[in-house]
Amino acid sequence: MKQTILITAIATISLVLGLWLSQKLDSGKLPTDLEATYLPQGKPLRPFQLVDHNGNKFDLARLKNKWTFVFFGYTNCPDVCPAALKIMQLAWDKMDAKTLKQAQLVFVSVDADRDPPAKLKEYVTYFHPDFIGVTGKPDQLDIITGSIGVLYGFEDPEPGSKEYHVNHSAQIILIDPASNMRAVFSPPHDAESIARTFKQILSYSN
Repeated sequence: MKQTILITAIATISLVLGLWLSQKLDSGKLPTDLEATYLPQGKPLRPFQLVDHNGNKFDLARLKNKWTFVFFGYTNCPDVCPAALKIMQLAWDKMDAKTLKQAQLVFVSVDADRDPPAKLKEYVTYFHPDFIGVTGKPDQLDIITGSIGVLYGFEDPEPGSKEYHVNHSAQIILIDPASNMRAVFSPPHDAESIARTFKQILSYSN
């Protein structure tokens, strides 16, 4: 029951977020076939303090001068997370070198207890050597998830087991080089459309 309620809540709030963002879409300036929800003015992120998969500080400064794709999940995720990272791996393959120089992919684990930096590194670099794994303390994770508008929640473990699942939003978020939330890619995700839409956004922004 708890899982059903949480999934329903995530779906409902994600829908509300999507509708709110849709109102911000400036269809008169962007291509009409843009396959993402775009925020013309951007939404600034609040300052946060996380750690990357090499044990280095990861904060707003690490988002500067790059377009950053962000996905929130956890390494024990059985389906949504590996599928999203595989999609981004394929999207990376479809981008040219000039485009990739402007981009980075950050996987934020909301399950810091089971996802220390070393485990995150092994996980994200399996999909691509340039992908970055990030995690941190719950209060800092809540700052960045709250700032962006994604949700996550922990299920109770089964009786006699220490294993548990984490429910989380499945959107891929695009942050601009000024640390503003700029676009949302909602599932189902497609590598070709993500790569194409990103190039359209770059062209519009430059």
